[in-house]
Amino acid sequence: MSSSWRSWWFGAVDPEGTITLDKLPGAFQLQALPARLFGFHHWSVLLPQVLAAVAAVCVLYGFVRRWHSPAAGLVAAAALATTPVVAVLARSQIPDMLLVTLLLIAAGAWHRAVTSGRLTPLLGCGILVGLAFGVKMTQAWALLPVFGVLHLVAAPNPLRTRVAHLALAGVTTLAASSTWIATMLLVPATDRPYIDGTVDNSPLTMVFGYNALSRFGVDHGASIGHARSGGYVSHGVSLGWKTMLSAPIATQAGWLYPLALLGLVAGLAWRWRAARTDQLRAGYLLWAGWLGVHAAAFTIGSMPHRYYVIAAASPVAALAGAGAVSLWSWRERPLLRWVVPAAVAGTAAWSWHLAAAYPKSLPWLPPAVLVSGTVATVGLAIVIWRASSLPPRCGTARRPALRVAVLTAAAVAAIAVFVGPTAWAVTTQDGVAATPASGAAGYRGGGRVGGASRRPSPLIRYLAAHRDGRRYLVAAQGSRLARHYTYAGQTVLALGGYSGNVPFPTTGRLADLIAQRDVRFVQLGPYGNRRSAIAAWVTSHCVPIEPAAYGQTGDPSVYDCDQNKR
Repeated sequence: MSSSWRSWWFGAVDPEGTITLDKLPGAFQLQALPARLFGFHHWSVLLPQVLAAVAAVCVLYGFVRRWHSPAAGLVAAAALATTPVVAVLARSQIPDMLLVTLLLIAAGAWHRAVTSGRLTPLLGCGILVGLAFGVKMTQAWALLPVFGVLHLVAAPNPLRTRVAHLALAGVTTLAASSTWIATMLLVPATDRPYIDGTVDNSPLTMVFGYNALSRFGVDHGASIGHARSGGYVSHGVSLGWKTMLSAPIATQAGWLYPLALLGLVAGLAWRWRAARTDQLRAGYLLWAGWLGVHAAAFTIGSMPHRYYVIAAASPVAALAGAGAVSLWSWRERPLLRWVVPAAVAGTAAWSWHLAAAYPKSLPWLPPAVLVSGTVATVGLAIVIWRASSLPPRCGTARRPALRVAVLTAAAVAAIAVFVGPTAWAVTTQDGVAATPASGAAGYRGGGRVGGASRRPSPLIRYLAAHRDGRRYLVAAQGSRLARHYTYAGQTVLALGGYSGNVPFPTTGRLADLIAQRDVRFVQLGPYGNRRSAIAAWVTSHCVPIEPAAYGQTGDPSVYDCDQNKR
């Protein structure tokens, strides 16, 4: 995609532009641009994710500041910046960081529409959701019911106007989401790459079957379902309603669950009887809906990768920020006075539970959380009891010693709340999930990009020496196997797409390529693909090359399909 504008638009996974990615190419198009401009390096490919992470923190601060208060915006921004999975994906080519950023900007546009009643920001929200669809497909649409219902409820316009605005925004969202799909449907199949993840070469099947229905266990006959794909490996968890609360998921983005939950309950109780158009209540319901739809999706469907939970990081951070500020105003609402130490104690206890689940990762963290949480809870209880005994007109500003005690207790409380996620975010190792470097807390690898080129392996040197003028050095089964040849600067034909099981090219087409002297060698994948039609054809028509011929051991995986040898 960084070397061909045709491949860039279509999202081709190979230099020859024969097959697409198994996802929409929006995020990868953005990554390919700096790679094209500056060369293919780690930093150039990762630059968009770094910028997206910084932008997400800034956008969340601005949104929460307008919706709630500047102090809540600062706490929410700090919470998002110290979320471990955000730190991981900011330096990974995984596209979810860009998805979160676009949805946050869309939510900000929605908020402007709800508070002002104007159509323009609502249409902007629809366009931004459409762009997010190009990044992560139907996951971007998960917030549409939340946006729609709350706009109907809280926008200041008459009901007829609200419905009309919402209909126009829906059309805008659909149009913005459909650009790439429409192009693929209009361009003849012979003039574009094959659509990965499908058996019918349709972008609709790839988006709504392979990347949507199959996630919920629906067997779509025209797609290569993830559950049936021999190349699909899950590194996540599937525990039903416990998924979001399990340590492998909660350590990614759920350290502040108790504070966020208490903040939500306190905020809704505070504003529940407000007018229909109350923007504070609408904001609380937005964050609750955002968190709820993703928690429900991860509970009902599959979460094959733990980094998916980054979709829940923004509402947790926003509710934690609003909750921290709202609960701290206990002097104005005395009923909340004892909720403050309870919130700190609950959050610290939850952090201790998550940290203790991985005793080999950061062994100092559970004691640190336990001690700071205990000190903060006791200190807050004492200063609140002492301040509550003062006359209402005698605030802490008139009692310097009490003011110092309050600030000290607040500082210790902040340490108790943030030490867990911050420690994981700072020490996490590279990969696709937050894993502190001092322990084997989970899956490692898979998230970084390959270098611009690598020293040729003995196998590559062997194949190059016997290439005999073929167009492709090798036809490799599965994109993950083929990418090693791409990194080495070689032309490779990716058989079977990402999973290795997609019927492209067909066995007849592969036979034609061999007969036309475009392909000589075929390497079968190690990901359970040996039962595919391509693998069966290769093993029956080609000659296996003993690994000793290129200095390796094990079972043969490379086959010589030279017609003269058959």
